[in-house]
Order: sequence, then C-alpha cells, then structure tokens
Amino acid sequence: MKYDVKKKVEAIGLTVIIALLLLILFVVVIVFRKWKAFIISVFSFSIVIVLVFKFPVLLQKSTELLGEGLDQIQVGSLIDKDDTSQIENNVIYLALKRNPKILMRVEKDIVKELTLVTEPIDTSISTMKGINLNSTFADVVHNYGESYRYLKFVEMYGVGIEYRDKKNGIIVQFFFDNDKPNSQVRNIEVIKK
Repeated sequence: MKYDVKKKVEAIGLTVIIALLLLILFVVVIVFRKWKAFIISVFSFSIVIVLVFKFPVLLQKSTELLGEGLDQIQVGSLIDKDDTSQIENNVIYLALKRNPKILMRVEKDIVKELTLVTEPIDTSISTMKGINLNSTFADVVHNYGESYRYLKFVEMYGVGIEYRDKKNGIIVQFFFDNDKPNSQVRNIEVIKK
C-alpha cells in the first residue's frame, strides 16, 4: 500500500470512529434522557480528540530501539572525551577516532544525541538495523516497522519520520526529500531522552 494512501485510510478510520462515538452519545441522550451525562461525555470526548491531534505521539506504538546508535556508537553509552574533539559550548563533540562524520551531543559523559554529517555522503555509517544514507523510505519502514509518525516543521528536508522507544526513551529520526518508497535517506538522528 502506498504511504500517502495509508495516511488517507487512517484519517478516514479516525473520522468513522469519531462519528460512531457521537452516534452512541446521541442514542444515550435519546434513550436515557441523561443530559448531564451527555454534556460530560461530549466535554471528555473533546479533550481526548484535542490531545490526540495535538500530541499524536500518545497513540504511536513503541518500537524497540535499545542499543540504537550510529556506527556502533550507542546513545546512552559513556564516551571518553579523549576520543573526541569539542566543537561547541562544552556540549557537542565530534567523534574523531571512531568516525569524524558523526556529531554527538554529550551530557555528563553520556551520549545523548547522534547526528550524521551529510556532506560528503558516507554510506558506510549505519544504524544498528542497517539503515544508511543509501537506504530508501521503504527500507526504513521494512527494518523499523509501521509504527512511525511524521515530523512537523522539518527544516532542509521534505519529510521526516520518527520511531520511539517509550520504555527506554530513545528516538530515531529519518529525513527524506519525500515519502515515496524509493526516496533516499538524507539524514539520521538518534536521541536519548
């Protein structure tokens, strides 16, 4: 199924669920004549809908990402600062000995974020599930699954998608020019919350 068609199907499904819930509320009012229950139900339902649309991550299924990283550097692991070169505000470091094309955000000697330096393109750097800058949107979905969400306000790229491991507090983000199955990965970020 094409990915843009999948989004439309999900939107139609959500609309059908909303319509069914409103119909049930209407039947409760007509049959039981419970106006207070109706008002409370509509108010509660409205809050749930606002939360779902405002914070879509609440409905996103968790993806197992324990041990995730780039080029064998895992987020959440300890880093020896002698292995790195400080480049900004005592926070961002560039890994020199392992790979100079990975930016790291380090807090208290723990790797909190990994980002690829995308120029020049290096396809030898990959995530723990084998995704690199030569991989496609379809490859990412195949390796990480369907439990992604689209990112809003993606700078420099057309589309961003995100996978979350809610239990371990790990996020992996992939960026593309578009969400067609053959669109190549343009950047990868791995974050530990």
